[in-house]
Amino acid sequence: MSADVTRFAIEVAAGNHDRRHCPVSFTAGIAIPAGKSLKLTDVACGASIPVSYCGCCCNEKPVVTFVLDGLPAGSKREFLAEIIDAPSCCGEGCEGVTLTHVPGDRVDIAIGGQPFTSYVIREGVARPYCYPVYGPAGVEMTNLGPADHVHHRSMYIAQGEVNGHDNWSELQGHACTVNKSVAIVSQGAMGGLRATADWVTSGGQPILQEQVCLCTYALPDNVRLLDWDITWSACYGGVFFGDTKEAGTLSVRVNEQLEGRHTGLITNAYGGVTESETWGKRAPWCDYSGQVDGHAVGLAIFDHPDNLRYPTYWHVRDYGLFTANQWGIHDFTGDWSQRGDYALPKGQQLRFRFRVYIHEGTVTDARTADRYHDWATPPTVSLLV
Repeated sequence: MSADVTRFAIEVAAGNHDRRHCPVSFTAGIAIPAGKSLKLTDVACGASIPVSYCGCCCNEKPVVTFVLDGLPAGSKREFLAEIIDAPSCCGEGCEGVTLTHVPGDRVDIAIGGQPFTSYVIREGVARPYCYPVYGPAGVEMTNLGPADHVHHRSMYIAQGEVNGHDNWSELQGHACTVNKSVAIVSQGAMGGLRATADWVTSGGQPILQEQVCLCTYALPDNVRLLDWDITWSACYGGVFFGDTKEAGTLSVRVNEQLEGRHTGLITNAYGGVTESETWGKRAPWCDYSGQVDGHAVGLAIFDHPDNLRYPTYWHVRDYGLFTANQWGIHDFTGDWSQRGDYALPKGQQLRFRFRVYIHEGTVTDARTADRYHDWATPPTVSLLV
């Protein structure tokens, strides 16, 4: 695309699935100068569509993100993109998703001015986590460090056997994840942060480097999405992940009211229900739904098709633990000849992507299977010449 182009059209195709409140991203193909921004218009109705983008403050071609409110399967919609004279959405006061960094403590994330979650990075925590996590009607969806498992800190990344160290529990001698830096990378239709941390032994020796990108979207109050993009880098030597069910990779401890021993129902992508049909089973997604403070709500975790050992095994319990676990294969199968060990050679990386879908109603009401495809097999975006 020519550097002097200031407007272009795109076409979004739904593909095989009905789309609803579906985030869509594409590369703009042109740099957006400082002091200017990108306006997106729905050609059919003339409505202006809120966007966010990374790369808006430097000479880069930005990735543009907006939310597609709805698009039936098999249909298409055209949008016009224009560079206009207006400041980009890069700071406080931005509509949609806003992030506020409280140095040394956390990053607060709000949607439409209402708190959604905080990414907690303060010194002294065993590993970063998201808490609180608010869902429909403002109810809390997670539990922070319950007495029976104090290391289950709401929503977090952990693994119980890494180079012989325990970065899962908070028992004496456990390893830790120590945050090194955090930056806000976008606000608006999408809000995102990028955090870098080291996994270290109890003696302070680094094991691996972790980069986490967290993104959420400006959506109606009855739905929330939180995307986790996790990269582990073997910067300090080879890394060995042992076979253990005491691991995430992404873990959630659901609100006590939502637990399976109370109001909750666990459901997986293949129709398995309850702990007995979902624990240790493989599936592209799993959903935990029930009642919190009288409101019907649920939380699902989606496993990306590019992840290691997709579809993942699920370490999901009636007492509220809910993890996507690629590691504990011998526990899940009951066969010691099947192992979940994994060696990451020095200098190499391992990447995981997960989406957390927080919804109103049951797994059926929320059409969790359709929302999975919004992410795993998203709409396609084409540049119209």
